[in-house]
Amino acid sequence: MNATDPSLANILQTQGNLEHYHVPKYQREYTWGKTEWEQLLEDIEENDPGYFMGSIICIDDNHELGPGESRVYEVVDGQQRLTTLSLLLMAIYRAYLEWEEELTEEDDEEEIEDYKLRLSNIRKQLIHKKNSINKTETGYFKEKDKFCFLRVQPSTQRANYNDYLHILAELDLIKGNFNSKFCGIRRIYKAYNFFYDHLPKTLEGLNELLHKINSLKFIHIAVSSSSDAFTLFESLNNRGVPLSVMDIIKNKMLANLEKQHKMNIDDAYDEWQSLLEFLPEYQEQERFLRHYYNAFKVYPDIKIEKYTRATKSNLIKIFEQFIKKNAKQLFDDLIEKAETYNYFIQPENYDEDSQTKSLIDLKRIGSAPSYLLLLYLFSLENKAFNDREKSLDDVLSFLVKYYIRRNITDFPNTRDLDAINIEVIENCQKQLDDNKKLSGKTIIDFLIKGKGKPASIEKLKEGLEDNLFYYNSGMARYVLAKLDEVTHSREYKPDLWARNEKGLLVWTVEHIFPQGNNIPKHWIDMIADGDKTKAQEIQENWVHCLGNLTLSGYNSQLSNASFDTKQDLHQNKKFLGYKINIGYKNGLSLNNIEFEYNGKTTNLSKIKKWTEETIESRNNAMVDSLLRLFAFEERELNEIKSSDE
Repeated sequence: MNATDPSLANILQTQGNLEHYHVPKYQREYTWGKTEWEQLLEDIEENDPGYFMGSIICIDDNHELGPGESRVYEVVDGQQRLTTLSLLLMAIYRAYLEWEEELTEEDDEEEIEDYKLRLSNIRKQLIHKKNSINKTETGYFKEKDKFCFLRVQPSTQRANYNDYLHILAELDLIKGNFNSKFCGIRRIYKAYNFFYDHLPKTLEGLNELLHKINSLKFIHIAVSSSSDAFTLFESLNNRGVPLSVMDIIKNKMLANLEKQHKMNIDDAYDEWQSLLEFLPEYQEQERFLRHYYNAFKVYPDIKIEKYTRATKSNLIKIFEQFIKKNAKQLFDDLIEKAETYNYFIQPENYDEDSQTKSLIDLKRIGSAPSYLLLLYLFSLENKAFNDREKSLDDVLSFLVKYYIRRNITDFPNTRDLDAINIEVIENCQKQLDDNKKLSGKTIIDFLIKGKGKPASIEKLKEGLEDNLFYYNSGMARYVLAKLDEVTHSREYKPDLWARNEKGLLVWTVEHIFPQGNNIPKHWIDMIADGDKTKAQEIQENWVHCLGNLTLSGYNSQLSNASFDTKQDLHQNKKFLGYKINIGYKNGLSLNNIEFEYNGKTTNLSKIKKWTEETIESRNNAMVDSLLRLFAFEERELNEIKSSDE
């Protein structure tokens, strides 16, 4: 076994004996989605160069390399990170190409040469071309008279490899017909486009980001056999957990309380445990500490001039200064604020009212960044508002709609949300410092008229109409539940968020036209008149859109069954003497949403045939309903209506 700690630039070196990282065919497909893409960019941008990315475990058969021969590693652990980073490099390469026209002869010659070198290095980090190869070399593909080795070669599952080559061909990095049909709606190409859309808009910003990417650090472990690799992989993933930020701060806090404040260490520890009861998960603890500083740095006794914002990389340094300044005061305040924060992260444990309902919605849509603003607002005294309860009600209700729109349109960018919330807090505090009270409308205006200006309702419509489940399965499930929820009453109120004894959701998203690779013949016959290619095309274009989705507690029994079977599926209850419908005729309001087909009004529970046209029509009806639910005001709906006309 050989272990080193290289940077990404070292791993994808551009000089000397090059090494390539290929994902073997038995490995799973590329699975990262928007959540992971956002987190990766945030981690890179928020931290100093040299950010640690974890381990890469690969197999090297240790054969001696011939002259000019490149080493090809089989990647056992790290394929998601390596594939994603190479797609990010492709996006940066594309962005750099677009700057070429901006560079003129008037620009500094050294700057132009530096620009060309960056392009050249990225090319070499993505692909290595050779005029000839040794007989022992493998892992290449042909490009006319060239032998091409991908520096990072993704899995072949779900057309990952073909889609990857398609992007390289688009960028003119390889020549030939590498067109991959429908690549634009699959994960590899979506990742590439996501990164391109979220890159810095200046050349200086691109340069800085590229530097941080190349500086990313890994633990590189090479073993000689698959059995060694899998044993090592299992061992590394089952060993102990390293100290968290909260652990480090706790140790410093307790030591200081005992030394400077003469507090009994056991008593201090017991109080600290009460704080952790409010923040049971590590991720919540770290986020709370960041939100604490960012929410309250508007107060002079909290603000540290050197730090304009708390991030993962500076969090310990910030709290070290707090602890030195007054550990007891900080200790007491953290416990008090953690109790408030617990209301945001576990609202289901509190009495149900309008605020709790909104907080449950915010939790379900994954809007943790909003807790920064809420921590500040909920910590204000009653006298800060014209009407505290109404103001908080209004803000919470608006934030649900705001983050639904943000999560579906991906605007504003995730990395901007902290700055957006900080700006709102600063404007609120300025209002209070000027002896003016806050209202819900004032706070909302600070949000939407500042850095947090949301995407237009047209963009929301586009996001809802598209294959929403593919891009954001959590939001797809949420809006499906909301469409059903609007019909709830005392007599009809299924709990679509119920969980079983294993903690898993009972109701899951059901694809009416199945999503699997092997489309059953009865579905090909129904949806495409027996044309398999057309059925595949319809599947690629429509399978993950809302019009083809519902919720079911019996997903495994529906699966690839025929449409009429899915409609009529039932369970016989002999002791009751009748059957219970568990298919689309189960009475779920979601299955009774009306849409137009062939000039008639119908719904999922009674239509006789499922086609591309019915999916589109049901999709349009569902999107129209959701826009009415989530529009900020009536004016927006009128804008949509006008644009459609």
